[in-house]
Amino acid sequence: MTVRANGAAADAKERILTVALDLFGERGVAATSLREVARVAGVTPGLVVHHFGGKEGLHGRVDDHVVALFSQALDSVPLSGSTVQVATARDDAITQMFEANPEAIDYLRRVVVTPDPGDVGLARKLIEETVTRTRTLREHGIARSRTPVEEQAVTVLVEQLGHRLLQPTLSRLWTIAGADSSVPTVRVTLQDRRD
Repeated sequence: MTVRANGAAADAKERILTVALDLFGERGVAATSLREVARVAGVTPGLVVHHFGGKEGLHGRVDDHVVALFSQALDSVPLSGSTVQVATARDDAITQMFEANPEAIDYLRRVVVTPDPGDVGLARKLIEETVTRTRTLREHGIARSRTPVEEQAVTVLVEQLGHRLLQPTLSRLWTIAGADSSVPTVRVTLQDRRD
């Protein structure tokens, strides 16, 4: 294969991934066929199977892509400074990532909030990634807590994603209700029921 052919294959693979992310976020994974992904991407269904092994492989690769977006955003933040400085910089990096990739939040909303039955792949990958990163923050003295690391990681993830996942719903309900004032901003906080 020539360099040009390699580039074309990479472009096609990236196009398929981008289209799948959009369609899966819009309609859900179960409601989106490989043929539809191929048609919108401008490739044959066989090429989708060639690159991803089928719908399950494509779904897994889209999940990996979204986790990689998180990882890249968080990797851009140095682990130095106060806890507040690092937390603020991490939140800002996630915000910038979503502004640059709005289709990722649509996909998260669809796959995490209203998943197809049995679909825990992305949620599990995000939790595993967040647990690993929370451990790293603890090792650097940034995320001190007596809370089990898994609980702290889920709390961080829900606080980072909660308002982004719920704000469109609030906006829609606000409009349906015909409220005159501007739509309030969703803020998510978690309260420990053990207290």
